[in-house]
Amino acid sequence: MLLVPLSQSRPLLNRAIDEQEFEELVDPRLDGNYDDVEMFRVIEAAAACIRHSAARRPKMGQVRACG
Repeated sequence: MLLVPLSQSRPLLNRAIDEQEFEELVDPRLDGNYDDVEMFRVIEAAAACIRHSAARRPKMGQVRACG
Protein backbone atom coordinates (compact mmCIF):
# COMPACT_ATOMS: atom_id res chain seq x y z
CA MET A 1 0.00 0.00 0.00
CA LEU A 2 1.24 3.47 -0.77
CA LEU A 3 1.77 5.96 2.02
CA VAL A 4 -0.20 9.19 1.87
CA PRO A 5 -0.61 12.01 4.40
CA LEU A 6 -3.35 11.39 6.97
CA SER A 7 -5.36 14.38 5.72
CA GLN A 8 -5.61 12.68 2.33
CA SER A 9 -5.93 9.12 3.51
CA ARG A 10 -9.43 9.32 5.01
CA PRO A 11 -11.11 10.40 1.76
CA LEU A 12 -9.05 7.90 -0.25
CA LEU A 13 -9.91 5.02 2.07
CA ASN A 14 -13.59 5.95 2.25
CA ARG A 15 -13.84 6.23 -1.53
CA ALA A 16 -12.08 2.89 -1.99
CA ILE A 17 -14.50 1.24 0.44
CA ASP A 18 -17.60 2.85 -1.07
CA GLU A 19 -16.65 2.14 -4.68
CA GLN A 20 -14.62 -1.03 -4.04
CA GLU A 21 -11.90 0.38 -6.30
CA PHE A 22 -8.44 -0.10 -4.83
CA GLU A 23 -6.03 0.84 -7.61
CA GLU A 24 -5.44 4.28 -6.14
CA LEU A 25 -4.11 2.76 -2.90
CA VAL A 26 -2.37 -0.40 -4.06
CA ASP A 27 1.34 -0.51 -4.78
CA PRO A 28 1.60 -0.42 -8.58
CA ARG A 29 4.38 -3.02 -8.42
CA LEU A 30 1.67 -5.57 -7.58
CA ASP A 31 0.45 -5.07 -11.15
CA GLY A 32 -3.12 -5.93 -10.13
CA ASN A 33 -1.99 -9.22 -8.62
CA TYR A 34 -3.95 -9.19 -5.33
CA ASP A 35 -7.17 -10.58 -3.94
CA ASP A 36 -9.97 -7.98 -3.92
CA VAL A 37 -11.57 -9.41 -0.77
CA GLU A 38 -8.29 -9.33 1.14
CA MET A 39 -7.51 -5.81 -0.08
CA PHE A 40 -10.98 -4.67 1.03
CA ARG A 41 -10.24 -6.06 4.52
CA VAL A 42 -6.89 -4.28 4.67
CA ILE A 43 -8.47 -0.98 3.62
CA GLU A 44 -11.31 -1.38 6.12
CA ALA A 45 -8.78 -2.03 8.90
CA ALA A 46 -6.72 1.00 7.86
CA ALA A 47 -9.82 3.21 7.82
CA ALA A 48 -10.80 2.01 11.30
CA CYS A 49 -7.31 2.75 12.63
CA ILE A 50 -7.44 6.41 11.63
CA ARG A 51 -10.90 7.29 12.94
CA HIS A 52 -11.09 10.74 14.52
CA SER A 53 -12.35 9.35 17.82
CA ALA A 54 -9.72 7.32 19.66
CA ALA A 55 -12.51 5.45 21.45
CA ARG A 56 -13.81 4.19 18.08
CA ARG A 57 -10.39 2.97 16.87
CA PRO A 58 -9.68 -0.75 17.24
CA LYS A 59 -7.09 -2.03 19.69
CA MET A 60 -3.94 -3.44 18.10
CA GLY A 61 -4.95 -6.95 19.15
CA GLN A 62 -8.17 -6.53 17.19
CA VAL A 63 -6.29 -5.35 14.11
CA ARG A 64 -3.90 -8.30 14.25
CA ALA A 65 -6.83 -10.68 14.70
CA CYS A 66 -8.29 -9.50 11.40
CA GLY A 67 -5.45 -11.10 9.46
